[in-house]
Amino acid sequence: MKDKGTIIYLGNFELPDKGASAHRVMNNGKLFEALEYRTLFLGVSRDGRFDGIRQSKTDDRIYEQAYPYSTRQWLNRLVSTDDLLSLAKQQKDLRLVILYNLPYITFKAVKKAFKDTDVTVAFDCTEWSDYTDGSLPKRLYKRIDAGEIRKKLGKSCRDIIVVSKTMEEQYRGNNLLRLPPLVDTEDPIWHAPENKREGGFEFCFAAGTLENKERADIMLRAFCELNLPDAHMRVIGVTKEEFAEAYPQEKATADDGRIIFTGRLSHEETVRAVASCDCYVFIRGDIRRNNAGFPTKFVEAYTCGVPIITTDVSDVAGYMTSDNKGRLLKSADSEQMKAAMEAVYRERPRTNRELDKSFDYRNYTSETKEWMDRLS
Repeated sequence: MKDKGTIIYLGNFELPDKGASAHRVMNNGKLFEALEYRTLFLGVSRDGRFDGIRQSKTDDRIYEQAYPYSTRQWLNRLVSTDDLLSLAKQQKDLRLVILYNLPYITFKAVKKAFKDTDVTVAFDCTEWSDYTDGSLPKRLYKRIDAGEIRKKLGKSCRDIIVVSKTMEEQYRGNNLLRLPPLVDTEDPIWHAPENKREGGFEFCFAAGTLENKERADIMLRAFCELNLPDAHMRVIGVTKEEFAEAYPQEKATADDGRIIFTGRLSHEETVRAVASCDCYVFIRGDIRRNNAGFPTKFVEAYTCGVPIITTDVSDVAGYMTSDNKGRLLKSADSEQMKAAMEAVYRERPRTNRELDKSFDYRNYTSETKEWMDRLS
């Protein structure tokens, strides 16, 4: 029985496992549970339209709000705390509300709502991104909000969870907890048998999106320019048609028969495919957005023990400590990419692969406890 109080995690995540944000908060929840805090989640659902909040059928800790489809619904969600307060009033021992990557104006509204209570309002920040989909007002506001989160959050919020050293430096002077994307290595997803293959060397890339965070065009073009007998590239998350639409100048690349486009897979299928490949590849440009975040797919490939080719962004260099971990590129450069692919291909490092527990949430209990003890 958890007896240290209740935490509510609030955000636009779809639980239990639809996307990196869902995996982030669920594993952080396991971390808080390990410290004897009961953790509830208030996310969103795209399954039907309804008023207020409802409890998920998959997990009694998960509550849902209807996803805001119209501009009016979205504007109301920015400042309304009604659903959060409804859930909070049901908790007699609520100690902490954590906002996950929500707009700055929403943080201010929640902070005001709990002003005269003993509840601490904290923020879990994993991105400084001005990208979003939806209406023009929403896209314009996102650009403004990204600057406010970066420049103003540290002045208004004392208790912040960050994902990288870059963010840690930006918000220094506050009560900070740096948590990279975490995993639970005891979950069966990490112990599934590898996919059966007929042979050959497989590079793998899992793309959640083809927006400018990933440089799939450079990566796949570099692969196609190499003459590596029996090698192929598996691309998860997008179809051939989606890639060709995003990069019309790369039609020849898309048509290369050595590239296998799988389209979207479940998280379980994706992890199994990554664990089954010979080398995981992804490159991101050296821009503020990428250095502020921390790539979840790097964490998953690293946990699987798969050699990785990636660029030196965020904090990944601290984990790429030897060649058996893969190759770290100085920049998103095609020639560096090709050299690294060829080197890993020639080495064929598939022996003695073991699950790596560096990102297991259990490794972060001490610093998380200290952070909780320092809460406002």
